[in-house]
Amino acid sequence: MGAIISLEHLRKTFRVADRPSGRLAGLRGLVAREMRTVTAVDDVSVDIHPGEIVGYLGPNGAGKSTTIKIMTGILVPTSGGVRVNGRVPWRERRAHVAGIGAVFGQRNTLWWDLPVQDSFDLLRHIYAIPAAATRRI
Repeated sequence: MGAIISLEHLRKTFRVADRPSGRLAGLRGLVAREMRTVTAVDDVSVDIHPGEIVGYLGPNGAGKSTTIKIMTGILVPTSGGVRVNGRVPWRERRAHVAGIGAVFGQRNTLWWDLPVQDSFDLLRHIYAIPAAATRRI
């Protein structure tokens, strides 16, 4: 069986404004803003097949969240190819997001005081998933 997630030479860059320093920096920034390019993801290639369990680890600023946002269709890559469940996420966003879920780990979205099973049950109720469908978890 083919890859369920395929990333080929994925790259994402952002244009950001440089902050000038000094007394009149704010004024200079309004008149002539200097821009630079920041590379968030650089040449990531991977195939993930059904049944595989993958950890995506790296230091802060390594591009982990940017990669996941591209795979969910939130961001469009600068270059490279992406297929998830046979779809290009940002081109078929509506159909794509109907079959996936992603949770980013901000503290206000995690239920620290709940056991894992209770968290699953809460999400099951939120998304109206029958209990029988989650028994194998």
